Amino acid sequence: MYRLTVRRHFDASHIVEGHPGKCARLHGHRWTAEVRIDCPRLNEIGLAIDFGDVKRALDEVLPDHRHINDVLPAGYNATAERIAQWLYETLAPRFAAMGGLLVEVAVWETPDAAATYIPDEPGGGAGTP
Repeated sequence: MYRLTVRRHFDASHIVEGHPGKCARLHGHRWTAEVRIDCPRLNEIGLAIDFGDVKRALDEVLPDHRHINDVLPAGYNATAERIAQWLYETLAPRFAAMGGLLVEVAVWETPDAAATYIPDEPGGGAGTP
């Protein structure tokens, strides 16, 4: 088994609705999204999945220079936890088509604080909002 880890950065604003402090106001971050993908085998040149393909998939869905509250599905508050879950749900089918199993997604709100989403059943559907 091989495990790939890829990180991508994006800049986005959000509001954490219902938060008792300053996070209830509009603010932004330099976010980091980190994915871990398991691959059972290598291709003919020794790659599990090309890092460039993983980066492109991330870049296609990351809400760079967007307001995250406008991107998330209804019922998802714009917390790092929900962003990680949404990214998992969005990316798992893409990586499955590449021959990989998305194991977890971490979303770093700051260099010191992250939330990780790990599904109960890897590669399957995620929980409810």
